[in-house]
Amino acid sequence: MKTSIPNRLLNLRMEMGNKGISACIIPTSDPHQSEYTAECWKFREYMSGFTGSAGTLVVGMDDAGLWVDSRYFLQAEAELEGSGITMYKSSLAETITPEAWIASKNYRSVGLDGSMFSMKEVQYLADYLNRNDCLIDATFEPYVAVWTDRPEFPKGEIYLFPEEFAGETVESKLERVRTILRNNGADAMPLAALDEIAWFFNLRGSDIEYNPVGVGFAYVDQKTAWLFTAPEKLTDLTRSRLKSAGIEIAGYDDLPVLLQKLKGVRLLIDKSRINQKIGSSIPGGNSVIEAASPVARMKALKNETEIAGFRNAMIKDGIALTRFWKELEEKLDTGDDTITEWTISQRIAELRSQQGNYASDSFGPIVSFKGHGAIVHYEVSPESAYSVSKNGILLTDTGGQYFDGTTDITRTYSLYEETPELYKKDYTSLLKGVIALSTAVFPVGTRGTQLDVLARQFIWKRNINYLHGTGHGVGHFLNVHEGPHSVRMNENPVILEAGMTLTNEPAIYRTGEYGVRVENVMLIRNENTSEFGSYLCFEVLTLFPLDHKSIDTSLLSNEEKIWINAYHERVYKILSPKLTKEEAAWLKTKTRIIE
Repeated sequence: MKTSIPNRLLNLRMEMGNKGISACIIPTSDPHQSEYTAECWKFREYMSGFTGSAGTLVVGMDDAGLWVDSRYFLQAEAELEGSGITMYKSSLAETITPEAWIASKNYRSVGLDGSMFSMKEVQYLADYLNRNDCLIDATFEPYVAVWTDRPEFPKGEIYLFPEEFAGETVESKLERVRTILRNNGADAMPLAALDEIAWFFNLRGSDIEYNPVGVGFAYVDQKTAWLFTAPEKLTDLTRSRLKSAGIEIAGYDDLPVLLQKLKGVRLLIDKSRINQKIGSSIPGGNSVIEAASPVARMKALKNETEIAGFRNAMIKDGIALTRFWKELEEKLDTGDDTITEWTISQRIAELRSQQGNYASDSFGPIVSFKGHGAIVHYEVSPESAYSVSKNGILLTDTGGQYFDGTTDITRTYSLYEETPELYKKDYTSLLKGVIALSTAVFPVGTRGTQLDVLARQFIWKRNINYLHGTGHGVGHFLNVHEGPHSVRMNENPVILEAGMTLTNEPAIYRTGEYGVRVENVMLIRNENTSEFGSYLCFEVLTLFPLDHKSIDTSLLSNEEKIWINAYHERVYKILSPKLTKEEAAWLKTKTRIIE
């Protein structure tokens, strides 16, 4: 592929020249502002050869750059070799931004596909670049001329998600949204985010790998609602259920057609979630009320049925992982030389698939041994896989999609006979941060940014840091990365609320040596109310033991030891009745008391 990238860039520059464009911005996105996209929208990957899930490519007439965050520094450096594209580390304060880079090159016209950028992004870029004598053309679509073998539009079935798992009817959700619209002085609202539409209409699909969503748009007003998708994607049963809820069906490209017919309508628009092409189709005479999508928050606040589903999914994950780790240790003890990162990833998925209501992995499995562990989002393949033996550190970050819920768990294990002291210090200081965040009690109104330091404090004291977030929301049989809330260093104004699910995953990466990360999914719960207000806390949902061999107990406080022992006691109590006698005995040793 690397040899073809310069030719692709040449073809793109020829098309840019034909349209009078001196620079082109290509994001990792789709018309729905998705993190993960269907193959037909992976234009950035096609043009650069970089396969990571995030990054922005800018192609000028005489230069090109790719901006990636800290998860992909090592991966991008390798994949961009020989492409003629320079990598820029977007996580670092000293790194020039794509828009500043364009201005520094004195480019005077920038082309971008408005359907791949939110209204908010285009407005920001236009304001910035216009100040630097550069104009934006948001109608630039070079695919026909450049991407000659572009994959087809997704054709997966969109199917009903049963109310026994969803915990709420479509009719109830419609009424709640309509009430919110009225309270905001709005008549109607378009929706573009695929997970929001799936949750709102109790639908699921298979158009995006790992994310059980179907491609489409939606629109709701006080009397009607619409789903815009390829009609052939819906079964008669799905059509009938949507119709009974008062939801009309139209073609995928028909939302702008509906919007163009509106007159005097007050539209609630989340400009960070609606793309520029849709936004520009709203005619004058209608008013826009800019506000966050109410569906995003509704979806993030899990109901009792969804919470119960998450608990079930975590038990299934715990059973599958117990069977995997027991089997792996036994194979390693026999000197089995067929074990690789790839075979491990496949075996974990296989064991998960033996659990009820399993659908797929929830993301590309990260199974990394030794130096691969320092590649934050290393995605294993048969070609890249290291052999795994009893002389290194193994990190597994995997997850499952069950109808009950979505899982995401990372465990780091020492496979050494004698675990290196530096690694044990890294693991333990990291674990102290996991415990500090897990045991936090905080007032209602707290943002994730305010809690982030709890997870980082112990590694900061050692002058160590990681540049990704500490925690992200998790969907209910939906996207494993779910907003709008998070725990991270950079500001996110969304407050944390009871009912939200959230990961806790601080990390340390030592290039060429190993990566260390421990990750659990947590539920935010009401803790107590006092004369000083109401308080929240976390409940750890993930059920699988930590690695005793990686812990330096001399670095732990008594309170931290008590937390670990209590967590392990709960893991054993919940999982052991569902295991064989041999499996339960193995788990007993892994959850033994530390002193």
